[in-house]
Amino acid sequence: MNTQLHELVIEALDAAKAQGLTQKDLAEISSLDEVGLSRLKKANDARFSTLEELGKSVGKKLIWVDDKTSLPELVSKGKLF
Repeated sequence: MNTQLHELVIEALDAAKAQGLTQKDLAEISSLDEVGLSRLKKANDARFSTLEELGKSVGKKLIWVDDKTSLPELVSKGKLF
């Protein structure tokens, strides 16, 4: 998996753990199953819909911004958080 996608998967799994959710719990509240979550951790790729569902299950969402966009500027303007 490319590094950015892998970081998103790990961040979502860490968020679930911080919320006291096990992998089984996460599977129950998402459309993913435990085997799928396990495979996702080791995968070379992930579908956008899978990342979106995983994030949604732990209170996160994906956004798409122009590569030239200043993320700190968006944050300071209140457009990201």
